[in-house]
Amino acid sequence: MLGRYATSDSPARWRTVLGTVLTLAFALVCLGLVPLVLVSSAQRGGGDTRTGSPGFVAEYGRAAPGGEGDRAFLADRRTLEKVADRLNRGLSVPGTVRMTGRSCGSTEVAYDPEHSRIDLCYEFVAEVREQFENSGAGRAVAAKTAGVLVETLYHEAGHALIDKLQLPYTGREEDVADQFAAYSLIPQGEAGRRAILAAAESYELYAADSDPAEFDFADEHAHDAARAVNYRAYLHGALRGAEGAEGAEGAEPREAGARRDAVLLPSARADHAHFEYQDLRRGWDALLAPHRKPAGR
Repeated sequence: MLGRYATSDSPARWRTVLGTVLTLAFALVCLGLVPLVLVSSAQRGGGDTRTGSPGFVAEYGRAAPGGEGDRAFLADRRTLEKVADRLNRGLSVPGTVRMTGRSCGSTEVAYDPEHSRIDLCYEFVAEVREQFENSGAGRAVAAKTAGVLVETLYHEAGHALIDKLQLPYTGREEDVADQFAAYSLIPQGEAGRRAILAAAESYELYAADSDPAEFDFADEHAHDAARAVNYRAYLHGALRGAEGAEGAEGAEPREAGARRDAVLLPSARADHAHFEYQDLRRGWDALLAPHRKPAGR
C-alpha cells in the first residue's frame, strides 16, 4: 500500500513532500549551527561577551603571536572586569562601553567613540612592564605594571563618560580624564594610591627618556613630567587634607602621607595641593551626581 501523500498517479505530491522534507532538514541544520557560532564568538573574545549589556563590559581578544603572556597578565588578574564592575556599581551609563584587551599592532591605548570601545593593547602591557624592568623595580615590576594598567583604564573611562553622558568640562579633555582617574582611584585605599604612584613613576620614566626640545606643545596631552607632578599633587592633597584623611577608604594619617608622597613634588605645589584635590572632587561629584545609581541598587 502506498503512503497517504505518495499516490502513484500524483508526481506533484511527491515534489511537495520532498520540498517539505528538505526545508525541515535545512532548518534543523541551521539550529544546530547557532550554538557553534556563539561558542566560536566567545572563544574569540574571551571574558564577558555580553556586548548588549548596559554600562561597561570587559572582553579579551586573542593575542598575536608573542603576546599571549601580556593577555594572561590582564586576564589572570581580571583587570578589565574589576574596573568595569566598580564603575557599573556606581553609575548608570546608557548603552554599552566595551573594555577590550587586544593586540593592536601598536602601544596606543584609546577610547573609540564611534564604536563605544576602550582598546587596551597587549603591546602596551609589554611596554610598561619592560619600562619598569629597565628601571630596576625588581620584585615590584608586576605590581607597578598592574597599577599603570588600572590607571589607564580609568583615564579612558573618563573619556567614555564624557562622551556617553555628554558631560560638560573646561580645559583639555586629557587633563580632565587624568583627574577622573585620580578621583576614582585615590578613595580606593592603598591599592588605588599605589596605582596613582605607579602611573606617576611611569610618566617620569617616559619624560626622562625623551628630549624636552622635541615636545610638541600643540599636543592634546600635557608633558609626561607635568602629568606625573599632577598625580603626585592630587595624592598629596588627598592625604594631607581633611577630606582625604578622613573620607578615603583606608587612608593613612596625614603626616605619613605627607612624608611619603611629597617626594618629587615642589613645596609651592604641595602647599596648595589640598585645595586642588578638593576642587577636583567637587567638580566630578557635581558632574556625576545625576548619573549615580540609588544606594543599594
